[in-house]
Amino acid sequence: MAKFFRDLRKRLEKFKQLNADYLAYKLANTSRFQELVVELNTQKQLYDKGEDSRGEMLSDIGGDYSPVTMQWSKEKGKPKKSASDINLHDTGDFYKSFTVTPFIGGFEIDADPIKDETNLFKEWGGDILGLNEENLQIIRDEHQKYFQEEIAKI
Repeated sequence: MAKFFRDLRKRLEKFKQLNADYLAYKLANTSRFQELVVELNTQKQLYDKGEDSRGEMLSDIGGDYSPVTMQWSKEKGKPKKSASDINLHDTGDFYKSFTVTPFIGGFEIDADPIKDETNLFKEWGGDILGLNEENLQIIRDEHQKYFQEEIAKI
C-alpha cells in the first residue's frame, strides 16, 4: 500500500509542476500553431468575411479600394463589385507579411501595413490584426487539446 502512495505522490508532484503559461508558450512556438493563427486572421477572417478582430466589416470602417485596384481586380478575373468585397488581399503581400510572436502569457500578431503609399493600419484601423471571437474560440480549443495531451503524458 505504501508503494502506491509513493507513486501517486510522484505523479501529483509532476502535475503541480505544470505551468500553463509555459505550455501555452511552447504551443505558440510551433509552426503549426503560428500557421493556424495567420490563416484564421487572413483567410478565415479578412478574406472570407471581410471583417476585423472586433467583427466589424471592413467596408464599414475604412475607405474604398482605389479605381486602379478595382480595375486590376477586374482584369485578374476577381472583380470587386463594391466596398463589401473589401478583404485587403489584392496582391497578397499584406497577408504574406503576417507573423506570430509568442511570449510567456500569449502571442502577438504583426504584419507590414505599408502597401504602395498606403498604411493599412491608418486606413482600416489596427484591429485588422487580431482574431475575432469565433477564431479566438478555435485558439482556445487548440490550447485545451494541447494541455490535455501534456497532462495525459504525466
